[in-house]
Amino acid sequence: MEMTRQMGSLITLSLGSLEIDWGKNSIGRDHSALFVPGDRKEVDHYYADEVVEGRPALVRTLRSTIDRLELLGYTLADCRQLYGDAESSVSERDEAPAISFDEFARAIRCVNVTAVRLPEHEYDYDLGEFAAKAILADPEFVKTHKSLGTLNRQDGIFYENLDPYLVLRLLAENEANLSLDVVWRFADVVEGGWVDEEDVHAGVSEAERILIVTEGSTDGAILKRSLSVVMPHVEDFFTFVDMSDNYPFTGTGNLFRFCQGLARIKIQNRILVVLDNDTAGRDAFDRIKELDLPRRMRVTVLPILEDCRHVRTLGPSGSQVEDINGKAVSIEWFLNTELPGRNTPVVRWTSFSANRDAYQGELVDKDAYTKQFFEQIAQPSRAWPKLERLWRHLLRECTEPHSL
Repeated sequence: MEMTRQMGSLITLSLGSLEIDWGKNSIGRDHSALFVPGDRKEVDHYYADEVVEGRPALVRTLRSTIDRLELLGYTLADCRQLYGDAESSVSERDEAPAISFDEFARAIRCVNVTAVRLPEHEYDYDLGEFAAKAILADPEFVKTHKSLGTLNRQDGIFYENLDPYLVLRLLAENEANLSLDVVWRFADVVEGGWVDEEDVHAGVSEAERILIVTEGSTDGAILKRSLSVVMPHVEDFFTFVDMSDNYPFTGTGNLFRFCQGLARIKIQNRILVVLDNDTAGRDAFDRIKELDLPRRMRVTVLPILEDCRHVRTLGPSGSQVEDINGKAVSIEWFLNTELPGRNTPVVRWTSFSANRDAYQGELVDKDAYTKQFFEQIAQPSRAWPKLERLWRHLLRECTEPHSL
């Protein structure tokens, strides 16, 4: 967590006026995974003698950065682990600050960045001195934990070396900070010839991308198309199986064998397997969970839907109204389930599972709902609350600590 001005070409990551990280005469840490290419804007750059010039930077609000931070491994639980790791890595001759993660997190959460008052006069600070004496001693930091105002230079080194994304994620816990811009100012190092501009935005690395695998090609197509509408700020984190030819995982049996194979070879890619919340999907979920899955591979079922608590069903007992969660919820239930000339959606029970002592159900004429979805998804003013709920569920599955 650094904020300093030195001679030379600087590249900085900031939230409002608070610089979280910086590099000199090089790209430093690559922060491009926090942004998409469309985030490029012209913003003010500040120089000596009160000179202000507009230059290109990557910009997005802190609110829209939270999901990207968490997909990169910075949930609150991850931040706790990272803080502990930083404490453990302090050499034997030095001591980590006597401030626990909970104390530090509470202090950072209470910081309103717009109220932080930075020194007006600049001079060269020794390593650790600026963090300890100028930043953490600011009244906004000290108001919650007074000992932050008494840190020494060695303590400052600890916090200057602390992962900047940990600090950024904790600052996001304060509602007052969420509308502020996270800005990566790179123009000076580009103009200084230290790096080519095309090298600045590397984006999300292949190692951080998540492959979504579904039971059928339709499920994958719906998820892929809806992602750009309901979660465009994280679209570049996800990839999908090529569905232009025969889809290789149709049915829960093929999907189980696929997972079985990946478990055996201990694949290291990030993979999320998405199953229907029906009888067959639940059965496959239980079987897959028994496998020794790689750490970065997870499996989930579609989330519970309140709309599916009372659904008309057709089966051996005739027409009934039942809760179909866990027995007949496919991805089509997350679309618009109102069709022209049709009153309500209906489920037909198709087969019986002895393993689960339950029938497997299917939405009647589900292809019509899918067709309607692809016709309606292009309408810019249309809302998709159930698809938003579905994608929020998938993001939670992807960001659980030590997963994916």
